[in-house]
Amino acid sequence: MHRFFAVRLDENRAELPPEEEAHALRVLRMNAGDECQALIEGNLYGAVIEETSPRVVLRLGHMLPSPEPTVKITLYQGVPKGEKMDYIAQKCTEAGVCRIVPVAFSRCVAKWDGKDAAKKQARFQRIAAEAAKQSGRAIIPEIGLPITLKQLCDEMKACDLVLVPWEEERGRGIRAKWQNEKNVAIVIGPEGGISTEEIEEMKAAGAVPVTLGPRIFRTETAGLAALISLLTLSGDME
Repeated sequence: MHRFFAVRLDENRAELPPEEEAHALRVLRMNAGDECQALIEGNLYGAVIEETSPRVVLRLGHMLPSPEPTVKITLYQGVPKGEKMDYIAQKCTEAGVCRIVPVAFSRCVAKWDGKDAAKKQARFQRIAAEAAKQSGRAIIPEIGLPITLKQLCDEMKACDLVLVPWEEERGRGIRAKWQNEKNVAIVIGPEGGISTEEIEEMKAAGAVPVTLGPRIFRTETAGLAALISLLTLSGDME
C-alpha cells in the first residue's frame, strides 16, 4: 500500500503537497479511486484518491494503529566523517528515532559551519523524509544543526533519561538503567570517541554511561544498536 504525507483540508479530506503529488501521479501513475494511506500530523489513515486535478485530494477513512514507538528517543550523534550521517539519518529513522541532533565533540574530525551546515541539514532531512515514508512512520524525525557539548548538557534537562554508550564503561547496560522512561536521549561519540573530560561533564549534567557489550561499534552503527536495544526492551519491536 502506497503511503503519502498529506495536509488536512477538513475532517474527511486531505491533499498531497507538490512533491508527494508528483510521485503519486508521475511515478506511480495513480488515479482517482486508487487506495493509499495518508500520514497526517503524526497519525496514519486509510484513504482513497478522490480528485487528481488541480490537486490530488484524498478522502480519508479510519485512523490506523500508530506505527510510532511509545518511547520518544532523541539521538545526539557526534559529527561523523564523510557520508556516515546519510546512513545514520536513514537507518535510525527506519528504526524509530524521534529526533537526531549532531554534536561537535572535541574529537570530531568533520566540521560543519555556516552555509555548509545548513546544506547538510537539508540533505539529511530529505533522507529522513524518504526513510520515514518507506518504513511507514507517522512523523519525519527532525534533523538538527550541530550543537556544542554545553548546549547538549543544557538540553539534557528536558529528558527523563540520558544514556551514553561508552567503550570504557563496564557491566552496566541499557537494560540495567532504563526504568520505563518515555523521553530518552542516546549520546554517541564520533570516530575518535568521547573523552573522559566530556563524559565527566555529561555525568555532572545527569547522563548515565552504559555499555553495548564486549564489542566496539563504529559511530554510524552504535546509535542504531542502542536505539534498537531500547525499543526492544520497551516492547516496540514485537
